[in-house]
Order: sequence, then structure tokens, then C-alpha cells
Amino acid sequence: MNLSLNGQIKINFTCDSQPLFPGEKYIIAADSSWIQIDELKFYVLYSPFFSNETTAGSSIIHLVDLNDTTSLTLPFTEDGMKSSTTFDFAIGLDSATTMSTQFKGALDPALGMYWAWNTGYIHFKLEGKSNLCPSTNMEFQYHIGGCSGKYATQRWLSSKIRIINQEPIIEVDIANFFRENVNLKDKPMIMIPGKDAVFIADAYNSLFYK
Repeated sequence: MNLSLNGQIKINFTCDSQPLFPGEKYIIAADSSWIQIDELKFYVLYSPFFSNETTAGSSIIHLVDLNDTTSLTLPFTEDGMKSSTTFDFAIGLDSATTMSTQFKGALDPALGMYWAWNTGYIHFKLEGKSNLCPSTNMEFQYHIGGCSGKYATQRWLSSKIRIINQEPIIEVDIANFFRENVNLKDKPMIMIPGKDAVFIADAYNSLFYK
């Protein structure tokens, strides 16, 4: 089955299928536990002939940013106007790109996703507040990255494309991601590559509609 992508796929951020807005609180449990997302960014890689953005290697690099509505559209060229109803992509960067010094486009350090020369780029950044966090400021921070061996955090995924108001949509719903995979009580901060970052990377799949 094919569908027309009309030159773009849009990303919708939601929480339990309700629109997700930065700085707003969302109840995620019967005990009134809540989360507030202040920043959510991640790198998406997808097939180069589907886009005219800057290429690196064999993939397109696009930075999705909840706070930047212009980043929530994945552009395609005419070659990509037809696609299956499943979108294949990666969250995160490969090792060569992570350690590259291109420093332009989506890889511009000014975008807040670059760590340092020896660790490269953050692949997935999530910051906010929750009454589940033990600190007095209730803040959590997850800066997920890593490109070395067992600590690599790039993950290839598939998501079904939903048609909403005749537009092709990829829905990113954070509710189950927090309920099933994020331990805000014990680990409200993950800021370096390692096994904790890998655990979060393994949970990317729970963000997307299957």
C-alpha cells in the first residue's frame, strides 16, 4: 500500500494522545504523578534520496526540537513522494558522525547538542520537572549519547505513518516512555555515555506508534 507524502512528514508530540506543549504538566499515573517537558531534542537519520537536507555518509541528519515548530517537519524531495506506510529511521548518530567536526547544519554546536571532542554529540536530550524526582527543584535531565561499542546509543526504528486531517504524521508519545522505562526517583539525571544511557536508548522504541 502506498500513500502520497506530499513532500513532508510531520511529527506530533503527545502525552497519552494529548498534544504535548513545553512547560505544561501532564498526569501520567493514578496517584497524580506528573511530568513537565521543558526541552526535548533528538537527531533523526533517514534515507538521503527522500530529502534535500545536508547529507553525512548515507543518511540525512535532521534535528527534531519540541521548542522549534519548524523542525517538526521532515522534508522530502519528489523522489520520496511515495512511500510505504512504515517510516524507517534512526535516532542518534553513527560513530563517524558523532566524532566528526563538520560543525554545520544540524551538527552546529550552537544548537546545544555537542558535548566535547572526546564524546561527540548528544543524540537525545530530555529535560523537565516531575513530582517523582527526589530533588527540591524536581528537575530531571537526560543527555543520551555514546558511539563506542556496547555504549553506542544510535537505534534504528520503524514507525507507522498515521493520516490525520489528510496529513502524514509520525506520533511521538512520551507517556509510556516514562511509565515503563524512565526511573525518575532513582535516576533523575543521566549526563554521560554508559549503561544507563544505553538503557534509555533501548527504550526509544516505546515513543513511536507501531
